[in-house]
Amino acid sequence: MECRDVREMADSFLGEELLTETNHEILRHLDTCPVCRADLAGRRALREGVQRAFHRAPELGASPEFIARLRNKLQDTAHQGSARRGVRFPGWWALAATVLLAVALGLAYRGRDRITATGALARVAVGDHRYCALQFRLAEKPISLEEAAQRYGAAYRVLERLPADDVMTAIGPAHVLERHACVYEGRRFAHIVFTYRGERVSLLVTAVDNGVTLALPGETLPHLTSPSRIDGMSVVSFRASRQMVFFAGDVVQNHLSKLAEAVGEPLYRGLATTESAGVRRRSWTSAVEDIYALDLGIGSSPVSVHMFRAR
Repeated sequence: MECRDVREMADSFLGEELLTETNHEILRHLDTCPVCRADLAGRRALREGVQRAFHRAPELGASPEFIARLRNKLQDTAHQGSARRGVRFPGWWALAATVLLAVALGLAYRGRDRITATGALARVAVGDHRYCALQFRLAEKPISLEEAAQRYGAAYRVLERLPADDVMTAIGPAHVLERHACVYEGRRFAHIVFTYRGERVSLLVTAVDNGVTLALPGETLPHLTSPSRIDGMSVVSFRASRQMVFFAGDVVQNHLSKLAEAVGEPLYRGLATTESAGVRRRSWTSAVEDIYALDLGIGSSPVSVHMFRAR
């Protein structure tokens, strides 16, 4: 069994919907593939996180009237199944999908305030790219990453070595022009400027308030946002430990995603190592609110992506 097969059946595997023989094949593959193990761990944590969040939200619970209607619907479906043995009824699955959709919409509604805050932070990152990397008009002079590490924390030191000066993406090379720490609209960023696809592109890392450690190094991979444009710039981001990581630049949107994919995993894991041993650690998916803090409301892809909505 190959990685592609495991990824396609991962959710069914976690839901115990597969044949025993198929489960054994997947388990044999997982014994030798750390990437698929990490992917499966992330999916399992996501499922558990949604369940915990739902149980902690009494307002999302089903009303007695809804439960009665659902019971009657299931009973009717069961009676129909007895009358027509061997025939599958897609209506039951549609009903189940409707219930799951209602839960997801309820959780998204709860996260709307955090969504707005993350969108505002993305705009600040774009402003830093524009006024620092392109126009050199910041009010405060940038400082070295080493000085920033001494003043503000070890996360800045990670950016001294990650990413490498020369990065090969799926569509061509990117080269680091400079590394520093700078401030825009009162927010401090670790800032790396690339030349990529003939343009200057920024990688910006900033601490987030009320941060939660999202993963131990190597547990999961970063989950990128889908590409979109904010104030005329393409933007891609992911959450890493107690930081938000942004990529911004005036390049084709999907090209920016290729750069983020090329540097995202080692940077994600490098930032995770900066957390102190005394901080309580948990998976990034252990609280579904963390997911919706990144979810700006549109779309998805095989890597659990979310899209920034330009306003």
